Amino acid sequence: MEAQRIREGVKLMQEGDKASSKGLFRKPDWDVASGCYDHAATSFKLARSYDQAVQAYLKASEAFFKADATHLSGKALENAALLLAQQLSQPQRAAEFYQRASNMFMTGGSIDRAAEQLEKAGRALENTDANAAIEMYSSACSLYEQEDRGRMAIEIFKKAVTLLIRSKKYEKAVDMLHRQSAVLRKLANRSHLYKANLSIMIVLFAIGDEVEAGKQFNFMCSNDPGFSQSEEAQIGELLLQAYNEGDQELLEKAVRMQHISFLDNEVAKLSRTLTVPGETLSSGGIDSQRHQQRSMQAPSLQSTRAPPSYSGTNYTNSSVNNNKPSMSSNVHGMSPAQVRAELYSTSSSNYNNSKSSYNEKPSSFASAGAPPLPQEQQSPRPPVPQSQPDEKNYYQPTPHDLDEEFARLNTNEKTKQTPRQQQSPPALPQEEDDDFDLR
Repeated sequence: MEAQRIREGVKLMQEGDKASSKGLFRKPDWDVASGCYDHAATSFKLARSYDQAVQAYLKASEAFFKADATHLSGKALENAALLLAQQLSQPQRAAEFYQRASNMFMTGGSIDRAAEQLEKAGRALENTDANAAIEMYSSACSLYEQEDRGRMAIEIFKKAVTLLIRSKKYEKAVDMLHRQSAVLRKLANRSHLYKANLSIMIVLFAIGDEVEAGKQFNFMCSNDPGFSQSEEAQIGELLLQAYNEGDQELLEKAVRMQHISFLDNEVAKLSRTLTVPGETLSSGGIDSQRHQQRSMQAPSLQSTRAPPSYSGTNYTNSSVNNNKPSMSSNVHGMSPAQVRAELYSTSSSNYNNSKSSYNEKPSSFASAGAPPLPQEQQSPRPPVPQSQPDEKNYYQPTPHDLDEEFARLNTNEKTKQTPRQQQSPPALPQEEDDDFDLR
């Protein structure tokens, strides 16, 4: 299939050569020749014979130009340049063909297409010849500026500034940024204009001309009152203050602000390399160097305080209530004399024990022999402190009170058992005996 297309292309090229040749009684027919060359280039391109396709496009461009079809001539050169750039990897020849196509479009009066070809030429030369690419971009921007089509040149300006900063040609980058600012001022695009103004100041600081940066800042604020109220103006003012005071920390704080990241990538990277006079920027950066110095000077402090935990037995009412005298534990089944003797014998000792248990701290319970809780089971919250009895308010029961208490407990016991004892089983229903008649 490819061989067949190549044969078709060769045949078309022969027809084009015949039509473009001058005979004894005929003139060259450039219209027919241009058509044959253009179809031959298409056949070679489909057959992936790109060298032959480029030669066919070149001849087609010459035929179109001699046929007064300058637009088609430029288009044929553009197609040839595209094959050279993408398929044959020949950026230098591609840029040359793009330039020739731009001249053809200029001759035909299509300024936009001419500037577009120059932009493509610069794009093809970015990785091989940065200087030539910058010239192509600058020429494209000039064409747009001449035709008052600055809106189309905004992206081209950014590409040119990026290449200039990457090549460390800061003076030309400032000039390009001034041209961009003039276009943005006409378009009343305030956001991009303020970014361009801040970019100018950053590049001037990178050059080391902070005096010119201050003059430019004053001119920008006086020429546009809205700029002085913007975030970019505040960053520029901080940069000027840092350079005037020689404060590197203030400079680093300014370049870390958010609006710096909204600038072009190369401008933002350049801002991070700025240093005030007398400071040096190491490979790791000033921030990392100062962080290392502070880490070396600061002592290694470790927290010696243990995490909050509580060890010991639960400080609840059960441990205290066990020492209190129980009035109703063994009363039932005892005589009043035995109850009175029991109460008299345990009241004072229990009172002293309960008083000592109230006055002890929670740690004393742990020292009394209760094993501490495991670390994962210990509760971080301390127990609620219990109210301690007051020695003045403690009441010593009298024998009369004990008799009344004993009588009350016996009475309660009788009232609880009396209904059960007096309860009788329900009477069974009597059945009538129908078998006997007493009448």
